Amino acid sequence: MSHYAWHNVTDSSRVTTRHVFAMMSFIAETFIFLYVGMDALDTQKWKMSKLSALDSVGVYSSVMFLIMLGRAAFVFPLSALSNCMNRSSSRSSSITLKHQVIIWWAGLMRGAVSIALAFKQFTHYGVPLDPVNATMVTTTVIVVLFSTIVFGFLTKPLVNYLLPPGHTSNIDRVRSITKEDMMLPLLSFEESAATNLLRAKDGLSMLMERPVYTIHSFWRRFDDAYMRPIFGGPQRDQTSS
Repeated sequence: MSHYAWHNVTDSSRVTTRHVFAMMSFIAETFIFLYVGMDALDTQKWKMSKLSALDSVGVYSSVMFLIMLGRAAFVFPLSALSNCMNRSSSRSSSITLKHQVIIWWAGLMRGAVSIALAFKQFTHYGVPLDPVNATMVTTTVIVVLFSTIVFGFLTKPLVNYLLPPGHTSNIDRVRSITKEDMMLPLLSFEESAATNLLRAKDGLSMLMERPVYTIHSFWRRFDDAYMRPIFGGPQRDQTSS
């Protein structure tokens, strides 16, 4: 909503709003992981699942393998499709195999959403009603803990191995973008390059190297012409294009 409402509040309100929402997000995430940790120590659920140690390892491994396989089925084909569509552009904008591996690996962490869905579907006020539901909950807890700790811990070494220091890529340019820059309005492809550079601090589209002439470009035209003027965005400087 900041894309429209950000321009209608004072500077002090912007600072207050940003810190309040950041605090709420941090508290919610902390609560979820505290709940996961407490639930992992709830022996009642583990006893209710009635799975032997060998069967449990088989279930957890199978679920983790399916998650990795499903992630790969999306990341690598879509990256290849993106590279084919951007074949005419510069090579620096392509998604290399190393980048694809990092995207696949880093995206395997599962947390708050998985836990919330599992408890919503398979428990009654946090208590599973039968062994099957208990197995689903304990499997979700194990997968979340394993993927978060193991995959999260190994992500930085993997990045350092695949993209060692001195490796120049789009990722290096993205790292220079601050958190504030990513929360501000989009750029317009109708403006000149100089104007876009001046407005880069005001837009999420500074992550892009060039306009994307797809559905996104049509949406940006509609957004610039109707949505932003109606809902509070600043008017464009038409003389700059």
